[in-house]
Amino acid sequence: MLPELVKQKIEENKSAMLDTLQTLISIPSVATAEPENGTPYGTNCAKALDFMLQTAESFGLHTTNFDYHVGVADTSTDTAPYLGILAHLDVVPVMEENWHTPPFTATIQNDCIYGRGAIDDKGPAVAALYAIKAIADAGIQLKKPVRLLLGCNEENGSTDLEYYNQKDTMPPLVFTPDGSYPLISIEKGMMRIQFEAPATKDSILLLKAGTAPNAVPAQAVCVLPALYHKLLPENCNIIANSDFVKLTWNGQAAHASTPETGNNAITGLLELLAKLPDFPMCKALSACFPHGCTDGSNLGIACEDAESGALTCICSQLEIQGDKWVGMMDIRYPISTTKEAIFQQVQKRLQEAGCSCKVLIQNDPHVVPKESPFVQTLLRVYEEETGEKGECIAIGGGTYVHDIPGGVAFGAEFPNWDYHMHGDDEFVPIEHLMKDVRMMAAAILELCG
Repeated sequence: MLPELVKQKIEENKSAMLDTLQTLISIPSVATAEPENGTPYGTNCAKALDFMLQTAESFGLHTTNFDYHVGVADTSTDTAPYLGILAHLDVVPVMEENWHTPPFTATIQNDCIYGRGAIDDKGPAVAALYAIKAIADAGIQLKKPVRLLLGCNEENGSTDLEYYNQKDTMPPLVFTPDGSYPLISIEKGMMRIQFEAPATKDSILLLKAGTAPNAVPAQAVCVLPALYHKLLPENCNIIANSDFVKLTWNGQAAHASTPETGNNAITGLLELLAKLPDFPMCKALSACFPHGCTDGSNLGIACEDAESGALTCICSQLEIQGDKWVGMMDIRYPISTTKEAIFQQVQKRLQEAGCSCKVLIQNDPHVVPKESPFVQTLLRVYEEETGEKGECIAIGGGTYVHDIPGGVAFGAEFPNWDYHMHGDDEFVPIEHLMKDVRMMAAAILELCG
């Protein structure tokens, strides 16, 4: 169990921790597609990393900046770190008009903090830092060093970790508070597939939908010639004049690994347009991605197994660029199939629909034996701190440790909670944040002495 003095220090640091998180959320650290001002992921990601490393230094930790890809804060430099806690500071984009509070202002309401990154992953990153601080403030000397790793590109392929691995090595034990409690030991495989098709046959002046490749899109917008105004249902969200009609389809954002919790605006728009004349590509794509279907059955890739669950598939982005359609798919697949089998079938089905496709990102499933001492220690910590049963779970989301052998996700989402991760009005209850600090402090002490 967590020593009482450490618990006391955690409570004493509560106000400072909330201030730190509010400052961090205020930095709109959405990674840029290209380097910016000498930083690999943009100046805002660099600002977020600078702020966290400066804060860590003020706590007496030893910091290193790996060229703004990853920053680390070590409890000691006498020996190599034994435990790594891996968090990220980049966040997914926002559609500000859909938020009830400013997404990059940490708003405290009803004992919760609202803001982009509150749960993914700025809140957990700050909690990890203050867990380390509480142990030091309690005067406890760790027998084995801890390294807090803070990356800046988790949401777009984790190229930050590729860079870090060229410069340094991961500690032998690594967990990330970038998933769910009790503990994630299986992560499905993931594929992102881009598809293209000629746009010359559809009477669409503009179409744009989706802000992130790994999120269910909340909004899809298209512009049609004015003659289609009278063909659209009366309850459509439209703006019309004598030249064109702008149609907006509003859905509900969700993480790509749990698409059933969202409402896909792209497939909703495609379904509507497919019912109108002169939209053959909309009909073809709607047949591939029926509205409400999230298992890939119309692509012929639906499958599941008892250990890792069912395959999920979404169309996450779609746009007409000049004379072509460009779309993105996100697929999370169980351990009972392979990425090769999936792509072969997807390619066949999309070719039948008039599309070409290519794989942009692909990751094999990640599996860590639940019998390992590392896993069992973290599960014991969870049980002691919550009073709930600790057990391994499998998810569709790829956490930050997906490519780290033996790495697991430990928090930060508690069971049966929807924190709107990757969605509008993302939040974290303050008490959950405090539980995260206690949980990580207990894990550090159990693993590092």
